[in-house]
Amino acid sequence: MAKASTLIDNFNDNFIDTTKWSTYGIGVAEVNQRVEIRPEANVAQSYEGYQSAVPYDLSNSAAQVEVVQTLRALPGAFVFFEVGPDDNNRVIFNLSEELHCVQAVSGNFTTLLSIPYDPLLHRWLRFRDSEGTVYWETSPDGAHWTVQAQNDRAIDVFSARIGFGTGLQQAVPSPGVAIFDSLNVPTTSLSRRVEERRQSAQGTREKAAALAARRPHPEHLNNNDETNYPDRPFIGNYSKSLRHDSLGDPDPLSYGTLLRALHSRDPGDFEEILLAPNAKKLTNPQSGLAFELAGPDAQAVTQPPAPRFDSAQTAAEMGELYWMALARDVPFINYATEAATSGSIIARAIGSLSSEFPTFGGTAPVTAQNLFRGIYVGEQVGPYVSQFLLKGNIDPRQPDGQGRDAAEGFVAFGSRVIDQRQRTVKGFAELGAAADYLTTFSNWLAVQNGRDDRGQDQLDLTARRFIRNLRDGANFVHFDQVVDAWWNVAYYLFSEPRGNQSLGNASGTGRPLVDLEFSFNPGHPYDPPGTTGDSRTQVGFTTFGTVHLLQALLEVSGRAGRAVWWQKWGVHRRLRPEEFGGRVDNQLNNRRTYPIHASLTTSLSTGGLAPYFPERYGSYLLPQAYPEGAPTHPAYGAGHATISGACATLLKAFFDENQLIEAPVLPSADGLSLVAYTGPGALQLTVGGELNKLAGNIALFRDAAGVHWRSDYTESLPLGEAVAIGLLQEMSLTLNEDDAFFQLTKFDGTRIRIHDGRVQTVIE
Repeated sequence: MAKASTLIDNFNDNFIDTTKWSTYGIGVAEVNQRVEIRPEANVAQSYEGYQSAVPYDLSNSAAQVEVVQTLRALPGAFVFFEVGPDDNNRVIFNLSEELHCVQAVSGNFTTLLSIPYDPLLHRWLRFRDSEGTVYWETSPDGAHWTVQAQNDRAIDVFSARIGFGTGLQQAVPSPGVAIFDSLNVPTTSLSRRVEERRQSAQGTREKAAALAARRPHPEHLNNNDETNYPDRPFIGNYSKSLRHDSLGDPDPLSYGTLLRALHSRDPGDFEEILLAPNAKKLTNPQSGLAFELAGPDAQAVTQPPAPRFDSAQTAAEMGELYWMALARDVPFINYATEAATSGSIIARAIGSLSSEFPTFGGTAPVTAQNLFRGIYVGEQVGPYVSQFLLKGNIDPRQPDGQGRDAAEGFVAFGSRVIDQRQRTVKGFAELGAAADYLTTFSNWLAVQNGRDDRGQDQLDLTARRFIRNLRDGANFVHFDQVVDAWWNVAYYLFSEPRGNQSLGNASGTGRPLVDLEFSFNPGHPYDPPGTTGDSRTQVGFTTFGTVHLLQALLEVSGRAGRAVWWQKWGVHRRLRPEEFGGRVDNQLNNRRTYPIHASLTTSLSTGGLAPYFPERYGSYLLPQAYPEGAPTHPAYGAGHATISGACATLLKAFFDENQLIEAPVLPSADGLSLVAYTGPGALQLTVGGELNKLAGNIALFRDAAGVHWRSDYTESLPLGEAVAIGLLQEMSLTLNEDDAFFQLTKFDGTRIRIHDGRVQTVIE
């Protein structure tokens, strides 16, 4: 009788050779140069497969098969490979979620081994008989074998049939398809085209890895506040939810357990951090220890040391935060008139920031146009709030008031819409000082010790409103996932039809999602029809299209978030403004002294801030917009700012950032409507500038809430930008489109081009 190894079939003829095989079941087919078995759905006790037409001799021989794919991982679904004279006597490989090596003798089934099934390591299965011992063997490549089980020969192997197939022990709706190949065929190379693709894919990954490896990892340095004040240990560092003394200063032992975990990086040590009793948990301190498989490593980018606790800059930044808290309810539309009104909060803020706090980090001289604004290109042009947080898409097919015109504020999300208006919170007019939080020392101290006051916001239920003031902006960034706003921008830019972005009648505009108003970046290979660089035959989708951009926005958000979380926990551990406010309150109430720069205490005692603190709130604590105050992670850098810097960079890399945004708007004083903006810069708003402004809005609205410092914004937008550029750099290695590139203007005004893994400065 022929040896088992002589039954050879590569199934390449797509024809069941009946001289070699008998088949059973209706789902068996020899196609695509392999065997594909599709079991019937919803049929229990179903078996389908191949069995050799005649018996073979396995003694001192072998039989092997390649399992390309198993059935879905469903209860009772499996594939098998077996050799034996009959159903009651056989050796079996059974594959489901586990690999089972089984032997049946006279109807008694014994499982010799059960291990987790790995489709890569166990791609090849082999039975081998040698000198009276049967071996169950597996291989990843058909060449290098691992013995999984062995047993004395206990069945008739001299006249055994070889079989493989599928089994369903219970009915399932969609069992999938099992694929077998290469019965006793020595491992062969893949087709030339498949092999070339495999090697090219490997080469591309190696290029990206080499590029990442060439990035120098910077030295990460903080401001040394952990050692700057030995008589007041850790007063300049984040400690919320850790243990504190009766005045809210960190307990050194508790803080030390945090440092031990961060230095050892041992997951067990993070579980031993000494929190205050019943405290809210710390937010993800191990995040920055994760490695990245695309883009820069979380620790390959850095930020400069934050301003010291005792510096004039920290005092000046805190001064701005007090003014932002006081100005939370002033409508942006009123800033100019308020600035001209002697004694108004806006006028006093401008004067104080210019004279008392000139090092606060914003533009000087301070004016109504740049008050509480960012410093990067476009942020001080036009209205305070980015058009991308206000305007909606034009859709002439929609009813009036429901997305027909831009001023209605509906961004098209396919057949649905996103309303740019939000449910905001009540302000000072409705609640007085109770509109703000953590202004009494007992509440402040309880929250520092981890009391969780989330969910106590006083919602304004009268109407949804556009972001009209700092309180509305703070509310927006209280409940968002940061990428939300950036997905809105992507949908807005992809959906706006060609026209003039008018606020009135939308008739005569182009087709939404078809005739695109906003042009792509100059390096985009699939420009809209009729534009420079337009492809004659193709449009983008999963590259240089909606799917590509939406994927990249989510991807870069996580990577930027991990990078800034390393800065927060692994490097700087900067205290939150609310914590600094506790130190100020202690000092001005003569409970304890700290090295606080005199510019701040003077302003609160006798200067510009003195009329409001403690008169309005009863303390010198920084009024918080959120009941719980800041989140449970350090201030510097800022997560919202870093992720926004990354997302803005990606959008600038896809769209023409120089294109004008026409017919700009700003919210009415009550936020119920959008009105035309005709003030300074009305004809100068660009896509790139408004993307920068949106990033600044999102970051500085967190300042307006009292949970971040201005320098958290200033240094975090470029951090996110660096992550995004690194991701685009590696992405550019993967593209098939000839001559496609990404081009954008960085926050510092430098224009760069990213192509084939290279980042080059563009000289214009």
